[in-house]
Amino acid sequence: METEVLRLLLLLLTGQLLLLFPVAASNYECDWCPRHATASLFPNPNPNPNKKEDMMEQLLLPSNGDGVPFHPATASFQFQYGGCYQLRCRDRRVLCSNDDGINVVVVTTNETGGGFLLTRDSFVAMGISSSDQLAGNNLLQVDFRRIPCEYKTKNLAVRVEEESSRKPPAGHLAIRFLYQGGVTDIAAVEIAQEAREAWRPMMAARRRRGSNNKQKQGVWWHTTARAPAGGPLQLRLVITAGSGGKWLRTALPADWQPGGVYDTGIQITDVAVRACTRSCLLIAGNDNDGDVHELRRR
Repeated sequence: METEVLRLLLLLLTGQLLLLFPVAASNYECDWCPRHATASLFPNPNPNPNKKEDMMEQLLLPSNGDGVPFHPATASFQFQYGGCYQLRCRDRRVLCSNDDGINVVVVTTNETGGGFLLTRDSFVAMGISSSDQLAGNNLLQVDFRRIPCEYKTKNLAVRVEEESSRKPPAGHLAIRFLYQGGVTDIAAVEIAQEAREAWRPMMAARRRRGSNNKQKQGVWWHTTARAPAGGPLQLRLVITAGSGGKWLRTALPADWQPGGVYDTGIQITDVAVRACTRSCLLIAGNDNDGDVHELRRR
């Protein structure tokens, strides 16, 4: 039954059903297929003065252990919340001295603009170290691609948001997922009491007001009616990568609390096999900025 439901859901989401193949991050370099966006400086030195949200940004930063740091970024809704991206300056010959660019993880999303908001440290890491360059090029043309998030020592975790409540009759549950690895999206979440199979869908929300009445950004999943009461809660997720997907199951303990973070014991590492081979072809003279030749040599 679960297999058939998953198949139907994926057909609706993608129009086709393919298998997932785990692909190591080190093999991902032939799938550059650059897309264009802009990167600009945060309007304030500290883009998020809320200490709890600053802690959340740190929780989302991958720890892949290869010595390449990830920078927090705000991005428009076209980018995946919690997703990892590699950004490279398009005019690397003049503006940016770092040919490899930087890795970022989207810790917040917004409705305005079509690119990335970065810290000054992120711009410096791209090789723009001059104050004059930063002032004169605060809207930077970049190439980007999505790359795998790798959390070597972290499993997928469920964080219960502060506005959740166990109190009847209006119990409410809102959650978000941390340490989501690979190049994956969570397409659907369902909830049920552990002893029952009466699954109910949870709804995804991209923005909502927090307990302090301030807008919060990102992706949360919440119950549309009273949260199931009594005993542990089952969660059933559809994880997709590209056009393939699979079910994952986990649970929240009976004593779950708002603000609690619960380890699922599951690591997600799926990366979809891509059809794009633009950066791997032996093409001569067809790329204006030399991206094909430069990436093929790496």
